Amino acid sequence: MFPRHKKKQSHLDKVSSIFERYPREYFVFAFFALFIFSIIGKTFSYTVTNKDFYSSLANKQQLWEVETPVNRGNIYFSDGKSLMATSVSLNDLSVDPSMPGNKKKLGIFLTNIVYKELCTKKSEQECYDSLRRYLKVLSIEDFQFDEDFIKDLITKNIEAKVSKENITSVLLKEETTEEEQDQIERLTFSWIYINQWWSLYVNPEEISDPDSVAQALSSILWWDVETMKKSIRKRKVRYLPIIKKLSILWYEDVKEYIEEERKGIKLWTVKQEDQIYKFLILEPHADRFYPEKKLWSQIAWFLDNKLNGHYWVEWYYDSLLKWSSGKTIMIRDSRGRPIDPFSISLEDSVSWWAEIQTTIDRNIQKNMEKILESWVKKYNANNGTIVVMDPQTGDVLSMANYPTYDANNPWQVYEIEKIAPTRYKNPYFSLLWKSVLIEDSEEWEEFVYDGEIIKLKEAEREQLNNTALQKYIYKNDFWASVYQNAAVSSLYEPWSIMKAITVAIWIDTWEIEKDEFYQDNGKVVIDQFTITNVSRACLWYKSFANALSWSCNVWMVRIVQRVGKALLYNYFQEFWFWEKTGISLDGEISGRLEEYQKWSRAKLFTSSYGLWISVTPLQMANAYSVIANGGVYMKPNIVKKMSFPDGRVIETEPQALRRVISEKTSRIVTSMLVEGVEWWAAENGYVPWYTLAWKTGTAQISYRGVYEKWAWATNASFAWYGPAEDPKFVIVVKLERPRTSQYGWQTSAFIFAEASSYLFDYFWIPKKK
Repeated sequence: MFPRHKKKQSHLDKVSSIFERYPREYFVFAFFALFIFSIIGKTFSYTVTNKDFYSSLANKQQLWEVETPVNRGNIYFSDGKSLMATSVSLNDLSVDPSMPGNKKKLGIFLTNIVYKELCTKKSEQECYDSLRRYLKVLSIEDFQFDEDFIKDLITKNIEAKVSKENITSVLLKEETTEEEQDQIERLTFSWIYINQWWSLYVNPEEISDPDSVAQALSSILWWDVETMKKSIRKRKVRYLPIIKKLSILWYEDVKEYIEEERKGIKLWTVKQEDQIYKFLILEPHADRFYPEKKLWSQIAWFLDNKLNGHYWVEWYYDSLLKWSSGKTIMIRDSRGRPIDPFSISLEDSVSWWAEIQTTIDRNIQKNMEKILESWVKKYNANNGTIVVMDPQTGDVLSMANYPTYDANNPWQVYEIEKIAPTRYKNPYFSLLWKSVLIEDSEEWEEFVYDGEIIKLKEAEREQLNNTALQKYIYKNDFWASVYQNAAVSSLYEPWSIMKAITVAIWIDTWEIEKDEFYQDNGKVVIDQFTITNVSRACLWYKSFANALSWSCNVWMVRIVQRVGKALLYNYFQEFWFWEKTGISLDGEISGRLEEYQKWSRAKLFTSSYGLWISVTPLQMANAYSVIANGGVYMKPNIVKKMSFPDGRVIETEPQALRRVISEKTSRIVTSMLVEGVEWWAAENGYVPWYTLAWKTGTAQISYRGVYEKWAWATNASFAWYGPAEDPKFVIVVKLERPRTSQYGWQTSAFIFAEASSYLFDYFWIPKKK
């Protein structure tokens, strides 16, 4: 026992001797050294050996990945500098009302920004419409174009938003089915509702038993119960939208204010309780911007929220303008807010997009649209179209339509207004073929007007004069039909402007001279129909040039009788009246050219002056280009050049597809058209000091297989090229239902005169002595 006890005592003695030999500070030092080495080891583990694991864990907590469309390539006018369409990064301005700060100061700041966005540098009507849409009302009583009045309305709206603490409306599903709607109605809960678009919402604040509610709704919508519980849970308001797509100018104001306030807090010049920048949330979104707004919108069309192109140029070249999407990575705090809205990076984005330069001349397009709008309004026409082409290359220099729309705000076309009974003296006369709606309780669709849901349907033309019916009309008159580019998507019968084509076919076939004579007795009988001339200047012995100048129908019939069905059909195909022109615009249509074996005598005869053949204004402009350029069909073109990031450039060369008529025929028809300018009543389109070749047309409009007889039931058209000795332009003008006169030479001729005068001056084409 004693040796063992002695040995143990010796160990204690050794420990004691160590403490006596070294000072206590050594042990403290050793402890901290071990502690530091352990920290270094742990840090090394976090940053080196296990870096990937801890990085991914942190990213899951802090990073927010959002799919972001890549900016599309720019689209330019013909000069390669003026922008038709470009991509910009616009920011949505929102607030988090739960953050600390001065809410009164916030309200004043937001009011000023919203006012600037809605009304600064805008007309009274633009301000009114913007404010009405922002407040989500269809009218503002006793509106005053006054800054204090407008700011007062904005302030009340913002204060109501910011004062809201709890979420009272949660969207569960868009477009519920009829079966789901029936099951939801049987629940008889006041806190669940379906709006006019069949979207399902709930108010979490009024739900007292979330478990049973989640169970009931999950069985109807086929959701997981836990997911439903999470969706209908009570929660604080953390996100309130203020402005979507804030203008770049006012975004810079917000950004500058945030930066200045941050500096002020660091320098102690701004108190923490007075700050507002923590309330503000700026979220960038790629967006498409059309600097010219309405100009050329029916050539470009517009994009949806995912920046996908729809129709026309944006759709036709969609895959080239937009190749792929990227990822926006946002750093956020524990509350899910971006820590710094301005330090946002774009990863994995694909910048492989094309930039497109079109053949559209900005100045010509702008002036054609301006000219067209003024004359459509003056003639009280339904709509109008102008196409300007270069006959030598097939390039489209302008393609103007009216009415049009703002490509930046395409949804405005759906706005309606009530028609006051005294607004139109003759509703049938003024509203025919416009999109008129009437109240109806049997066959209807739901519309929102003045904050209420009303039941409307499209009015029949027989109901337009019924004063007992309350009528509504789209503010732009034509609803979403203004999205159409009528130059390529609207068919009409050309009537008399087709006669130049008929004459060209005859001369090319029979090789006659314009000064040869024929006899015209004034009428041709076809079965039970009689074809007559409009002018008495066609009667008796006249030259062929006279017949074209005075638009003699009987002579046109004699031509196709000689040419015959088969040959006429072949020429119509050569002039490309049988299918689309192939221009690079999606949405182009074409009339159908029936096989000649199926033609009746009436069809053969009336086709000579443009009946039963349906064409687009572009097709007719291209046909006149054939006569103007010496007889060659040039493929119409609207894209001049495409450029790629790797330096590749693809230029579009003029494409001569085929010879349609001889050069001699072209010269003869041109001289006949020039004589017509000086011979008859089309002096309304006369432009002094220039040699012009033109043909007017007045086409009756058919309804239910019968041509209408009213004075305003016509399409007035005009086809022209010049200078005749060396044509630089072809112009086709079309007006639908001008109400001041039914004839092309009294309406569209004036449009042509103003348009051609501008073109001669714009290109410095010298006048003739």
